[in-house]
Amino acid sequence: MSQRSSEMTFLTVLMLIIVICSGCAARQNHSLASPAYETVAYINDSPIDERELQLFMNGVKAQVAAYFKQTYNSDDSPSFWTTSFHGEVPIEKVKQSALEQLKEVKVQQLLAQQYSLVDDLSYSAFLGNWTKENQRRKEALKNNQVIYGPKQYDERGYYNYVFSNLVLKVKASFQEKTAPKGGEDNASGMLTDDQKQRALDAKYAEKVKQMMEAAQVRIVDAVFQKMKLQ
Repeated sequence: MSQRSSEMTFLTVLMLIIVICSGCAARQNHSLASPAYETVAYINDSPIDERELQLFMNGVKAQVAAYFKQTYNSDDSPSFWTTSFHGEVPIEKVKQSALEQLKEVKVQQLLAQQYSLVDDLSYSAFLGNWTKENQRRKEALKNNQVIYGPKQYDERGYYNYVFSNLVLKVKASFQEKTAPKGGEDNASGMLTDDQKQRALDAKYAEKVKQMMEAAQVRIVDAVFQKMKLQ
């Protein structure tokens, strides 16, 4: 074999080794990367992460099970969630109920975004903040600092905490933006603080109801159909 042929053979083998190693590295990096989570629906064009819907599905599971027990005297079993009871299927009711509750939350989050109270509504951002908050609490306890609330939040607890605080801010902005120009009118000026709060709550609830009725929900059917209880 000539020297040139030997060199060509060596280069060919070297190129094959590089390609194989690159493929192995790519597969390794892919396996180490975070799994990709899909968008299961859009509410007013705001994407809904499947993990967020899953959180709400877990939250309504007991309620749906109680409904089927009361309505059809059905008991939990391996096939319960996928069995049709006069056209009603428990898992489908779970998903629809979860989506309806999530719609109520999402329209208020979008209102908060409209009021410039929040920037990122993604579930990934929420999970990142949840991790940071639990780490902050862990460090505070380690340093004998006072913390309020639980030592560590679970996912649902932190979601409720963040949302309830956000609603307080949204209501304050809503009150400011809908208040009569020139200050209080004569009628509101005669109300007690408790009456004013009840009036605000009723007005805000009506606003949320209107937003929910007007909300555009678009389901990504392929993702929505494969959602299961965990």
